[in-house]
Amino acid sequence: MTSAGLQTIHQTRRSLRRLALQCLGALALVLGCSLPAHADRVLPAGMMLAFVDYAQFPMITLKRPRPSLLKQILTLGLYRKNITYPVAASVRIRDEDNHFLVNGMMPLLKGKVVAVKPGIDKQINQIWVLTEAEANEYATRPGTLFPPIN
Repeated sequence: MTSAGLQTIHQTRRSLRRLALQCLGALALVLGCSLPAHADRVLPAGMMLAFVDYAQFPMITLKRPRPSLLKQILTLGLYRKNITYPVAASVRIRDEDNHFLVNGMMPLLKGKVVAVKPGIDKQINQIWVLTEAEANEYATRPGTLFPPIN
């Protein structure tokens, strides 16, 4: 075999190694981007925990927790079961995988457990969609709020 033939074989092997490394790098990038980002998810304290009854920008309606039996008897069951809040134009919505959602996707929140944070102007400026485990843990935290019952 000539030296030109050996050189061609070495170049082919080098090219195949480079191609294999590029494929592995691309695969690692795709897998890294597709995995949920639960590891760094830290929920802020002092947010209000509720179920979403209706969500369409610029309003969100949250279900109130069921009041005590005494409150139900005193109000004859005529208490408002839902409460509606305005949503700020700059709202930050995070789904269960910690991805940001645009406010046009708010109808997808219906029926989910969320933690919301109102701003100074009483508009909701943060919405975190919670998993069942996160909701159970967050409900036991001190300082967790629930929609008020009038």
